[in-house]
Amino acid sequence: MSPQDGAEFGHRTALAADRARIAAIEAKILELERSLYSLNEEKDILQGRLDAYTYPVLTLPNEIVSEIFVHFLPIYPEAPPIIGRSSPNVLGQICRKWRGIALRTPALWRGISLSLSNGKRFDQKLRLLKLWLQRSGSCLLSIHMDLEVDDMDPSGDADTNLAATLDLFTHAIAAHSARWEYVRLYPRSRHFPFITAPLPFLRSLTMDSVKPAANGNDSLTEALHAAPLLRTVAVAFWPVHCISVYPWSQLTTFVGHLILPHHCVDILTQALNLVHCNVFVDWVDADVSQPARNITLPYLSTLILNGLISRNIPWKFLDVFTLQRSGNLKSTALSSKETLSIFSHHWSHDLGAAYKNYTSLDVPQHLLDRIASPCPLLARS
Repeated sequence: MSPQDGAEFGHRTALAADRARIAAIEAKILELERSLYSLNEEKDILQGRLDAYTYPVLTLPNEIVSEIFVHFLPIYPEAPPIIGRSSPNVLGQICRKWRGIALRTPALWRGISLSLSNGKRFDQKLRLLKLWLQRSGSCLLSIHMDLEVDDMDPSGDADTNLAATLDLFTHAIAAHSARWEYVRLYPRSRHFPFITAPLPFLRSLTMDSVKPAANGNDSLTEALHAAPLLRTVAVAFWPVHCISVYPWSQLTTFVGHLILPHHCVDILTQALNLVHCNVFVDWVDADVSQPARNITLPYLSTLILNGLISRNIPWKFLDVFTLQRSGNLKSTALSSKETLSIFSHHWSHDLGAAYKNYTSLDVPQHLLDRIASPCPLLARS
């Protein structure tokens, strides 16, 4: 065999080997394709089985899911935070279906608790406030807005930018005043929304002192006096011009902080239907020359009296609280032994007899011992 023939034979052998290898590869591919086809068929069967399965929780009617969502929140009128893990926003982050249900459940958004501090997230919180008010639909509202910053700079001048920002929040709330039911507006605020709409559903209002005329908001007085369901008012830092703002005669609960004694008397003489009264009195700045007036609170059940204690507490003012002799009064709390001792000294009847109808009394233990024996209904804590 010539060298040329040998080379040709070698080429043919190599080509034959390549063809054989290709045939083997094709056979392997065919085998793998058959295996892949079989696996795909099995996968489709398994996926079909999974797709056909419905998780039990997803079979619940939307109305039941909505009710479960509502029970995730604090009991109304307590309001969840507008941001955070306890916010109803998290209910919309589970799946698309639940998000749709949450957005179509106005009761989830009727309670709004908003804290404004140090200018943090003001834009985000204002956007969320408006969004929640929109999502709440026609539901009555429970709003708690707390301000932890002061809108006055050290020189005593108002911070214009901050004041304008706060106005945006109060105006957003005021736009829905016809749906107010429980409202707590932040302390130390110098802003109050201009109220033009009636307050037909307002039951409870908590706020610091407000001077309506300062904002041209004389309509607030008219709105509150036309709030037929208003029964609870809590206020702080009481100025005399605020006494006329509230419809005292229809209230059953009054909470006051740093109220001057003569202002307290002015209120109690009008609030004839009070059942619960909790007052923190500013005794230090009391006008001792202010004469006390006789008042009658026939329905009073609870009296809590705290305050800045002064030895100059006017005796005639204390005589107002002889209303404790009423048979309806079942519970009282006095802030200190000094206060109780002064009251005791000026009552014209036996101390134990004064408390004979009580079932609850919060006083120092050594004073409780003096009145416990004549009080068979009194439960010691």
